[in-house]
Amino acid sequence: MVKIGILDDEVIICETISKYLRELGYTVPEYAMNYAEGIELLEQQHPDIMLLDINIGGEKNGVDLALHIREKYNIPLIFISSYSDKSTIESAKKAQPNGYLVKPFSKEDLYVAIEVSLNNFAANTSPPKKNELNQQIKLLNDAIFIKQDSLYTKIYFKDILYIKSEGVYAEFYSKEKKYLIRETLKNLIEILPSDSFFLTHRSYIVNINAINAVNSEYVIIENESIPISRAIKDDFLKRLNLI
Repeated sequence: MVKIGILDDEVIICETISKYLRELGYTVPEYAMNYAEGIELLEQQHPDIMLLDINIGGEKNGVDLALHIREKYNIPLIFISSYSDKSTIESAKKAQPNGYLVKPFSKEDLYVAIEVSLNNFAANTSPPKKNELNQQIKLLNDAIFIKQDSLYTKIYFKDILYIKSEGVYAEFYSKEKKYLIRETLKNLIEILPSDSFFLTHRSYIVNINAINAVNSEYVIIENESIPISRAIKDDFLKRLNLI
């Protein structure tokens, strides 16, 4: 699930937003109430998105933390503020936020802001590719977001075991569960990290790091035998640096 961090110096606001987010299906770590706690939240919890109040108490405000995020982290951010005057907006623009919510806002407003920000951020940071992926997939540096029902589920590349083609659909297999999306393996192999993923067969992409055993005809991942196409067998075995 998408993990969302909160920075606000009002406990009631933090508790209300946390409640909204959990009801919407997001993961919410302990919120931060000042700049220092915000830094700690980022370092320890690694949120996927940050919600930041601009005017917090202390020497450094929400814009300062947003600028730190822009420098150190590759995640979207949304400002939440009681103010929408020109001075506040100009200050917020320095951090190039992915969204801006004016308090008070509803749970529905929050959901829309998060999903739009996630969509826009992923689209702008995705690497160039020959084929355009559908809107069920969004990329970050170390993970892929797959849309399941109304929410994007985050799957780290390292947790993907293999991907199987089922007609016009692709099934992502992890140790915990399976995810089904409408997409081709041809498009997927172009955007997955090339150092970890290999198209062993027209119907399979495997995570090389998840392979338990291999011969010239198939690989074994979690007791599943996955075929190796004759056309790519030599290139694939070379990639594994077999002795």
